[in-house]
Amino acid sequence: MLLTSLCAATVTLNSVACLSDVDNSTADLPSVSAQTMGIDSPSIAKPTASEYLVGAGKADITGPAAETGMFGYAAKQVVTGINDRLYSRAFIIAEADAETNRIVYVSADLGAMFTAVKVEVIKRLQVEFGTLYTDENVMLTAIHTHVGNGGYSHQKLYQLASQDDTQAGYSQQTFEAIVDGIVRSIKRAHNSLVPGKLSLAQGKLAEATRNRSLVAYHANPEAKDFDSSVNEVMTQLRLDAADDTPLGLINWFAIHPTSFSNQFSHLSADNKGYAQLGMEAKLRQQHNPNFVAAFANADEGDVVASGGNAYSAPGYEGSENEWENVIRDGSLQLKKATELWNQGHPVSGPIDTRSRWINLAGYEVSENFTQGDGPQKLCVPARGYSFASGAENGPSDIPGIYEGMTKDTLSISDKVNKTDRSVLGSATRAAFGVVGSVSQDACQLEKPVLLPTGKWGWVNSQQPVQLMRIGNLGLIAIPGEPTTMVGRHLRQAVAKELAPIGVDTLVVAGLANNYSGYVTTRAEYAQQHYEGASTEFGPYQASAYQQEYVQLAQALREGSKVTSEIKPPDRSNKRFAERPGVTFDDKPVNQAWGQVLIQPKDSYHHNELVSVTFRGAHPKNNLRTEDTFLKVQRLHQGKWRDYLTDTDFETRYTWEREGIAYSKVTIDWHINSDTPPGTYRIMHLGDWKNGWDGTITPYAGVSHSFKVE
Repeated sequence: MLLTSLCAATVTLNSVACLSDVDNSTADLPSVSAQTMGIDSPSIAKPTASEYLVGAGKADITGPAAETGMFGYAAKQVVTGINDRLYSRAFIIAEADAETNRIVYVSADLGAMFTAVKVEVIKRLQVEFGTLYTDENVMLTAIHTHVGNGGYSHQKLYQLASQDDTQAGYSQQTFEAIVDGIVRSIKRAHNSLVPGKLSLAQGKLAEATRNRSLVAYHANPEAKDFDSSVNEVMTQLRLDAADDTPLGLINWFAIHPTSFSNQFSHLSADNKGYAQLGMEAKLRQQHNPNFVAAFANADEGDVVASGGNAYSAPGYEGSENEWENVIRDGSLQLKKATELWNQGHPVSGPIDTRSRWINLAGYEVSENFTQGDGPQKLCVPARGYSFASGAENGPSDIPGIYEGMTKDTLSISDKVNKTDRSVLGSATRAAFGVVGSVSQDACQLEKPVLLPTGKWGWVNSQQPVQLMRIGNLGLIAIPGEPTTMVGRHLRQAVAKELAPIGVDTLVVAGLANNYSGYVTTRAEYAQQHYEGASTEFGPYQASAYQQEYVQLAQALREGSKVTSEIKPPDRSNKRFAERPGVTFDDKPVNQAWGQVLIQPKDSYHHNELVSVTFRGAHPKNNLRTEDTFLKVQRLHQGKWRDYLTDTDFETRYTWEREGIAYSKVTIDWHINSDTPPGTYRIMHLGDWKNGWDGTITPYAGVSHSFKVE
């Protein structure tokens, strides 16, 4: 089955004054090293006192580090190790004098958030907390990394998009790691609640991003009214304890975390993760060892990094060095976040939330939201031909398939567009036509249907909508990837409703609570670029969402309740096909577990790579959650001290199968220019499985020591 680049979005906040995405500040590319992230430590200002309880928590959600699929590019990437661990970062904000008025915001290092995860997280929270945390006041979002674990959705389409080399697209081990980690992060935030205060800052990060779908964007009549085709505004919410101790921050900026390409196979939180680790390193070292920094996403549906990645489409290429692309894009976000650290204004006002579930298939949209097209109904979900092309940051390179294929222009010979008239291209379109010929839907208008995902039961029609208020800040949680223009429309519409009660800043938080593909404007949809072909419910899906969020905003403003007759689908009792687990681990009789097969050199200089290979075992035996598969240790005052782990961006853990049951593990360390000279060694930690009784036993291996000069 052919599936390509399922890019899931997250979305930012802009104030009403920033609806044109304009600010006066600028950002330049910093000089960065991976260890210090190249930023000066933010000084601690003293925000004015506020009326909140605030808490922050972080927990490991890294799934299997080998022989499992990734989610994001749908390129059948098979995980071969860890570049940096994945985390859930949770924040709880409550009214100090009415503690039940609270919200939970989670940003997770995932490609997308799915209903299955949200449903299970709420179940487990309510076992411990009763009705304190519910589907209504908990928002789960994903940063949208494309090199994170896949296989945690209960929807068929996204299992197919997570397939590995065995065609397996689901992993219960991954699902459990993610759910358990999110719950732990929320518990940690809950247990850390203290009286505190909030401040909000915004600034412009220009030239870091570009619109990857300009033809579709400029089809919007209002495109001429804006000076940028992307949302360049970064928004940052800072959390401090009443005694001025910094607790955390949530940063929203619209960018696809696709600096690592569709050829990369190590788990990573990509450019967002790089920025998160950098901010946490500085604040934890000098101010609070438990500081939590979340770099969440925004209305990034058609937004990519200006510098591209190693395997982008022509005109979007980045450096051939995968890590250089990530450092570049992460550093830009990190530097701007550091500038905003002390520029915030106090947040003030009540905590409130409204949410419900709706069925988008057949959903009725009022003429008030269709820009003169009268009342409309949404369609049964389906993906179009141009969905199979992939986007510029993750092209599929399938002959004969490209962006902009509409019903009026699609033909086997490509006689209208004349984009790919090769024999192979014509053959591909003919083959696709066999599937598409029985799947066309007049409701989808310009979209020639390739995959009738709704008719086949591959995706949910039930979708969550949610609106949160944190004082003068509003969070619009949308279960998909809205384009830049959709984000502008949503902020403007909701701002109109909430301005009377003092909400002056809005965030469109994409990839929230579920994933349902892209969300494009009516004009963008008609162009049928990748984003429009991936807008599942037809040309008026954005209009439906705008109608819903306006209604939620009205209810929040008026203090009225909203009702929902729709419940989230729960498939937790269903079992899905998975890749077989580890049967046993083996090794040569003359070798020991953890034995070093390739030792390091005696000495290294800055910017060189240390590489050590060990006899190891399969990482699925023990995910080493909140632990590590590696340590870089430094000799200090006669004792070995841990210096780096597999969480750190400059280390890399790689697993490789040898034969049937042998495993080889390679630990790489890129020595940064600020690494202190001294004596170091590399340690590998793992767990092997006995084939006779199934017991799992930990082991460790240590390299020779070496000098860094």
